[in-house]
Amino acid sequence: MKKFLLSIAAVFLLAGSAMSVESIVFIDLERTFNEFYKTQLAKSKVEVQQQDIEAERKIMVDEMTIINNEVDALKKEARDVTLTDEIRDSKRMLYEERLLTLRAKQKEIEEFTSRRQQQLQLQVSRMSQTIMDEIRQTVVEYAKKEGFTAVVDNSSRRAAIGVFIYTHPDVEITEAILVILNSKHPDVSRGGGLFDDGTETNKPSAKENKKP
Repeated sequence: MKKFLLSIAAVFLLAGSAMSVESIVFIDLERTFNEFYKTQLAKSKVEVQQQDIEAERKIMVDEMTIINNEVDALKKEARDVTLTDEIRDSKRMLYEERLLTLRAKQKEIEEFTSRRQQQLQLQVSRMSQTIMDEIRQTVVEYAKKEGFTAVVDNSSRRAAIGVFIYTHPDVEITEAILVILNSKHPDVSRGGGLFDDGTETNKPSAKENKKP
């Protein structure tokens, strides 16, 4: 983090800003997100929806259990030698029918669970993005009001690199860097190549190419 702060100071010196480095402030964006009341409300809403999904799934699983018990009973009856061949054949046919029903119910449960979880994850992602956008907007407005030069996210997952949430326009150096970089643009009309280093490759002259 110390090296990161030094790099920030260097950026401001390059920009020629009259503002001091002390006007750099930090925020734990992760904590802010977790403790924001809207985040708590969103989590509660998601938990309720998760419970609804589990309740629906339980009903389907209970139905599948009943079918599975029927399949087991029919399987035993189809193999019962005390029954006549005719009865065993009829039980075998019923067994095969209910087995197909059981497999269909299993597939239905799998597809239901996958679909509802994907829908819930998408909703969570959207809610999180909406909340984070509001937090960032609030940070920017607060920083401008207080006259801060920059706001950096120093939450635990960002501590190693630091992420700028807001920077004052006076410390923006993109244009200056582009001018420096583009000033080295080679003159293509004079044969300058994109990666030329200013030296010319020694090529054999026309005379040297002629055989004696």
